[in-house]
Amino acid sequence: MKSVSFRYQTELHFSSPAAKHRFLLKILPPADNRQQIKQLSWQIEPTATVWKTLDGFGNDALSGYIDAAHEYFRFGIEGSAQVSGEPYTERGQHTGALLYHTELTNPGAAIINFYNDAKQSAPSGILSRIEHFSQAVNKCLRYEHGATTNATAAQEAFDCGAGVCQDYAHILLTLLRLDKIPCSYVAGLASDYGETHAWVEAQISKGRFCGIDPTRNKLIDENYIALSRGRDFKDCSVERGVFKGACRGTQIVNLKMEVAQ
Repeated sequence: MKSVSFRYQTELHFSSPAAKHRFLLKILPPADNRQQIKQLSWQIEPTATVWKTLDGFGNDALSGYIDAAHEYFRFGIEGSAQVSGEPYTERGQHTGALLYHTELTNPGAAIINFYNDAKQSAPSGILSRIEHFSQAVNKCLRYEHGATTNATAAQEAFDCGAGVCQDYAHILLTLLRLDKIPCSYVAGLASDYGETHAWVEAQISKGRFCGIDPTRNKLIDENYIALSRGRDFKDCSVERGVFKGACRGTQIVNLKMEVAQ
């Protein structure tokens, strides 16, 4: 295992004051056999009423509200962990739900045809098979900011031919579910990525899941810290919120993650 220190912060600056702000943050990394969290603190500004909640996939979250008018919203985490290079994580719940397509991963004819072509040369070994589909996704998509949004489904991104890590993950989830492999969307941090990242965990045997990053076409290692898991982006969105005010927000993300050699 390697020692990892991490610091992640997001700031939203509003064009005019917001009020009656309600938010849900999934920024608390879980402790499991791959990542042992040694220290963790979280920060939310301005002063807010906050409480911890647990979602249906076992993710810890921070729910809260700020009633007073405010011109910015800042939240983040800082901590350290021992992270294993072993790419497997223990999972014991919700496996059945991970077999089914969602609104964001539902395949259209083009992805089904792509899957049928890709599976013809897919190896029989489960891990090699997962890597095969990851490579296929990596080759079919061009990384491009602004080509998609958080609401873009896998088929739309596939048709566009471009997207970001969320889109790579959604398309891989679609292919693996067509192949009857339980798999989950993972939102988290990567040491060489300047914002939150997304990858996939796929079942290789009962209770054992392999993490794979289709954006980079590699198995995850100690350079990754998971924050939440679910069926797709909607289950794992780092921040959700509503507020009163005729304003728009400008987002600034700061991420620092160091891995001791």
